Amino acid sequence: MDNTVPEIRTLLGVDVIDSARTAPHLLPQVPTVLEKLLSTGMDAVGLSRQDAVDAQYTGDGWLYAFPSALLGRVVDLGRALDGIVAEHNKWNKLELRLRLAVEVGPLPDVQGFHPANISRSRLLEAPAFKLLARRCIADRPDGSMSTAMIVSDAVYQTVFGSDYTKIARGSDFAELAVTNKEFARRAWVTVPGFDARTLATMIAEDGPAASAPVEESEPTAFGTVTNTINGTSTNTVQAHTIKGGIHFGRDRA
Repeated sequence: MDNTVPEIRTLLGVDVIDSARTAPHLLPQVPTVLEKLLSTGMDAVGLSRQDAVDAQYTGDGWLYAFPSALLGRVVDLGRALDGIVAEHNKWNKLELRLRLAVEVGPLPDVQGFHPANISRSRLLEAPAFKLLARRCIADRPDGSMSTAMIVSDAVYQTVFGSDYTKIARGSDFAELAVTNKEFARRAWVTVPGFDARTLATMIAEDGPAASAPVEESEPTAFGTVTNTINGTSTNTVQAHTIKGGIHFGRDRA
């Protein structure tokens, strides 16, 4: 039995909020627009798609695995994307709003379910996180809410325990107890435009309701699935199973 610890990876999940509610004639634009927004955001924080050791298009988002050394930049990406997405929404009929999740942990270069990518999925799909994002959207009827980001406690303590970010600030995050299936962890959330105290109040008001599943339309597959590996790995790092349509990258266990 090989007891070698796999490389520690920075795991990023990006999901379009309520993608299936997009007008049918605009759906074909989603993959291209999302990729453009993410590329612009990565450029802004000094990241590159070539830095990713794994990249998977999920049908309504992306899942990335980056070297652990880039953790601070990935957290900065969540903050940088807010202005980029807001600017896009200001001038285009197709408006997107994003949920992002960041986790860190060992990730083998073999196909299968691994604790780190399952944890990322549970964070991204956590009912409490979805509910908070929707509350923030409802609180901004002008459409100015653009992104919401959740990070694990390990990510939060690592990047804000020292000076590893340039634009993201720990004081903008509110603590959130996440329960999703068998997953129960402490996490941290930020929504640009809402200070940490306001987010904490919303979280407290939601109470037990935050643990209930949030009804959401089934994502639509917008085209082909891209699975890209950079580096020396010969196997893909799969993050989930297939359950109806195209759902590569999201754990449905």
